[in-house]
Amino acid sequence: MNWDSLLADLESRFDAERRADLAAEAAELAEAEVASLRLADRLHGAVGRTVHLRTRGGTSVDGVVSRAEEAFVLLTESEGMQSLVPLHAIALATPLPGPAPALAGRRPTIQAVLRRLARAGARVRVVFAAGEFTGRLARVGADYIDVIHDGAAPGRAPGAVTIALPMIEVIRSR
Repeated sequence: MNWDSLLADLESRFDAERRADLAAEAAELAEAEVASLRLADRLHGAVGRTVHLRTRGGTSVDGVVSRAEEAFVLLTESEGMQSLVPLHAIALATPLPGPAPALAGRRPTIQAVLRRLARAGARVRVVFAAGEFTGRLARVGADYIDVIHDGAAPGRAPGAVTIALPMIEVIRSR
């Protein structure tokens, strides 16, 4: 009996099993990592890149990702138009790279951003499944916004309209 050959054969089998175990473990870890990724992570990885979004109501938003947060993404569209898109409204996003490092620290909420716009008296176009509404952002509550329209549309008197935040798909402003 050739002991060297026998031991070499056993060592070779152990190495093959170890490599197979490592490959299986690596595959499991990669799958677990992908399973923990969120859309916000992928959008954060797209900052500075052009993406195409489509909302659940079918609105298209094309632009460069300026910011991506836990609850929203901000895109700069053509001619200086900016669009704030709540993540819950996104049905499709393309192309998206892999994730960026996790966002650290306290991040702005969509309500905080909208309150800043309201204080600035910003005119906005709010897009939701039932249509669009344009006016000045006046008030931001926990789950709604008030937009004051200017009565420019025929048959519509000036006044505020309350829009539920969960229904909003895009808020555009300059």
